Amino acid sequence: MKFFWKLYLTIMLTVVTCFSIGGYLLIETGFKSSLQREIEMAYQENDILFSSFINEIFTLIDGYVDAKYSDSERFSIIQNSATALRIQTFNGSISFCLRDKRGKMLYQNGGFSDDVSLIKKIKSGTRGYKIIKNNNKYKVHTLRKLELGIEDIDMYLENSRDISSLFNDRKDQYQTFIYCIGLLSLIGAVVIFIVTRWLVKPIKKLSQATKRIIAEGLDNEIVVTSDDEIGQFTKDFNTMTKRLMVTMDKLQEALNRQEIFVGNFAHELKTPLTSMIGYGDMLRSKKLSEEQIISYSDLIVQEGKRLEVMSMKLMELIVLKKQDFEMVETNIVDFFDEIKAIVAPIMRNSKIDFKVSVEHDVVLIENDLMKTVCLNLLDNARKAVIDNGIIEFMGVKDIDGYRIVIKDNGCGIDAKEIDKIKEAFYMVDKSRSRSAGGAGLGLAICEQIIKLHHGKMIIESIKNQGTIVTVLLKGGESVAKN
Repeated sequence: MKFFWKLYLTIMLTVVTCFSIGGYLLIETGFKSSLQREIEMAYQENDILFSSFINEIFTLIDGYVDAKYSDSERFSIIQNSATALRIQTFNGSISFCLRDKRGKMLYQNGGFSDDVSLIKKIKSGTRGYKIIKNNNKYKVHTLRKLELGIEDIDMYLENSRDISSLFNDRKDQYQTFIYCIGLLSLIGAVVIFIVTRWLVKPIKKLSQATKRIIAEGLDNEIVVTSDDEIGQFTKDFNTMTKRLMVTMDKLQEALNRQEIFVGNFAHELKTPLTSMIGYGDMLRSKKLSEEQIISYSDLIVQEGKRLEVMSMKLMELIVLKKQDFEMVETNIVDFFDEIKAIVAPIMRNSKIDFKVSVEHDVVLIENDLMKTVCLNLLDNARKAVIDNGIIEFMGVKDIDGYRIVIKDNGCGIDAKEIDKIKEAFYMVDKSRSRSAGGAGLGLAICEQIIKLHHGKMIIESIKNQGTIVTVLLKGGESVAKN
């Protein structure tokens, strides 16, 4: 069963039940109050009868108290006194009867039965009442003992009062109440239906928003239309979705960093591995001098160690977002020689004229990471040129810094593409890059490394003429602009 119907039926049953119980208690309380009032009126009538009758009896008995009358004659006198007694009220004359101690009727002036149960219940000096139903009529009978002070004469005075109107009124009230509760239940059903729909509406909106979130994502915020508990729940739901979005964005960012790391690491492996394979192939296939064997073997070992260190540093940079790498003073000539030794076999195999020129200086860099920048840029240049192309790798000293320049005469880049090529996974010519082993990650990681050195990368290119990439270190930008 839906929550709407549960809420609707619960409210409906609660209202009808409470109204029914309330109406019943109201009618019964009113009835019992009226009944008690009628009983008191019957007692009062009994008191009036008792006072009038006792005065009359004592007057007659006192006149003959010394006479020699039998019991039958005394009862006859009492009966005659009762016959002569008439007391009028607004409802007519009071109906009463006289009974002896056994309950035998001595006198009555209307409709009394031979029921003696009430006589057995009362004691001397007390009185009682009983409600009797006869032919759909209700009467209240009150009874008290007549204590005349005459030996062997015990009598009871009983009167009745018609209370049929009281029971008829209660019956009419119940009929009216049943009609009213039916009508009000019908009206209440409509009103409660509308109110319940209004109450459940925010919950339906939450459900719809949840479906939208499932279908479209977490950026669907629910409009808060109230300040009640449901409104607060809606606010909490919106807060939860925002936090989930932040958490998911963080998870996605972490996943992207891992993808970039894996892709960039694979990209970085290619150049040194190609160099290592080239030197290894020469060791295997050519007859070399002992000095050459030692030199090539040393290059292979150095590159292997550099790969190990580079992998850790790339992980720290990309995955762990480390920013505080230790910068060391590096002889730029030695730095260029190390890079030349790595890429020279690759350029030779690609039939590219690789030219290196460097001005002596000492720069403050993180050696392994800056090698990653230079190797990336040189590898991109190699992919851009065709056979017999030219790549120049230059180091130029500035007044307050240093410039590393890589120039090629390759295919070049459209001006509209230059700002995009620094984005992760972006490739100008996807088919060419894939066939050359590219992943679109090189320039993105280069940009990040250069920012760690507080430097800048400038790319200039003309389509079908070539590209110049300049890395400005420690103030070299001012000279570059000149």
